[in-house]
Amino acid sequence: MRRKYTKCGAYKPERVLLFATRMFGSVVLPDARLVQRAVRMAVQLARRPGESIPQGADDPAEAKGFYRLLENDRVEADPLWTCVHESTARVLEGVPQAVVLHDTTVLMFPRRPATSGLGTMNTQAREALLMHSGLALRPDGHVLGLLHNAVWARPPKELGKAAERKHRPREDKESVKWSHGVAEAAAWRDRHSRATSLVHVMDREGDIYEDLQDLSLGRDDAVVRCAQDRAVEGGNGTIWPHMAAQPVLASRQVTVARTQGQAARRATVAVRAASVSVRPPQQCSHLPPTTLGVVWVHEPDPPAGVAPLDWMLWTTLAVDTVTRAWAVVQLYRLRWRIEDFHLTLKSGCRIEDSQLKTAERIQVLLTFCCAVAVRLLQLTHWARCAPDAPCTEVLSDLEWRLLWAYHHHLPVPRGEPPPTVREAVLMLGRLGGHLGRKGDGLPGVRCLWKAWGRFQTLVDGYHIRP
Repeated sequence: MRRKYTKCGAYKPERVLLFATRMFGSVVLPDARLVQRAVRMAVQLARRPGESIPQGADDPAEAKGFYRLLENDRVEADPLWTCVHESTARVLEGVPQAVVLHDTTVLMFPRRPATSGLGTMNTQAREALLMHSGLALRPDGHVLGLLHNAVWARPPKELGKAAERKHRPREDKESVKWSHGVAEAAAWRDRHSRATSLVHVMDREGDIYEDLQDLSLGRDDAVVRCAQDRAVEGGNGTIWPHMAAQPVLASRQVTVARTQGQAARRATVAVRAASVSVRPPQQCSHLPPTTLGVVWVHEPDPPAGVAPLDWMLWTTLAVDTVTRAWAVVQLYRLRWRIEDFHLTLKSGCRIEDSQLKTAERIQVLLTFCCAVAVRLLQLTHWARCAPDAPCTEVLSDLEWRLLWAYHHHLPVPRGEPPPTVREAVLMLGRLGGHLGRKGDGLPGVRCLWKAWGRFQTLVDGYHIRP
């Protein structure tokens, strides 16, 4: 028996439906009914992230329809990715500067020998896909969406051939993903908002000389964590001793997040900055030197037994003052948002639990899960970026009233205004186990995806009441 709201239309999840329609309502598919089903599937995945398709569907017929969509050979991932990226590009309009975080994650599908099209990571992980993403943010940390995704399987025959890859042409290397990600993000920006400048942020894997040179010559800027002790012209030979010889511009205190076996702490770091001319490595000897800014953030006196905070950052931005150098550090600190995105995708949306039989079908499901993961991430960080905004930005009138009544164990008083986003997120956090004690801060993304599923159960219960 179908739930009341799907049968008679008594309940329409306005905010979730608006999200799904904006994201996939314009997707180009061979049949209009497939578009309607894609929107409906996005609604259900957004309402109940992490649940399997049979659990999230209203009834067996709807679950069967979702599986038919995913297994339909006429439905490919590319048109769905186009919708995901274009929805983000539209949001860039009116945003003066956006930060694009680039990173690669491994999607593991262990013990699935019957699933065709999967690749390998190592001798122990032989069923895997890789995904490289570009996640766009405002400089204040608010998540805008995805501007780039590339998914591929590493052929098993490539296992153990890392040394050989160094001698291949640039376009034949897997590392070309970084330049492709930068180019695609810029292309989407150019289609909708040429006035928006981009700052590309990458971890150490993105420290590739050809890419650094391209970034230094391009329109947009970049911050890349240094992985190679590259030779510099003049000074002290290579970048680490050269920066160690620079004067300390300032000392700053930063919060170091909690990690396994180590509590969150405050670290005092020394900040050094300089502009350098970087020599090309031997395999790029045909290229000229590249001028880059460098910011080195180093913790000189870490607590006993704790690894010091140590970031050497290449950048195309100006670093001639303390303020500008510290702004580069603040941009790099945003990089952890993309780690949260990967965590939400894997543990919140549980993409790696998929039982689909081919890598191509998994990629179709992946487009929906990525869109939902971004939405959960937006909810998490909205309370940090716009805490005083009304919660009606993310919750319908009915939803915030149900949340308020459940949290306070009272009917909503007549004339009660909607809570702020911060207040609503704290109420939601209680459903996910957040205690809300002084010093606890706001709920994290892991807490909120658990809370969101429980909250939707409350909403369903309200609509099937006698």
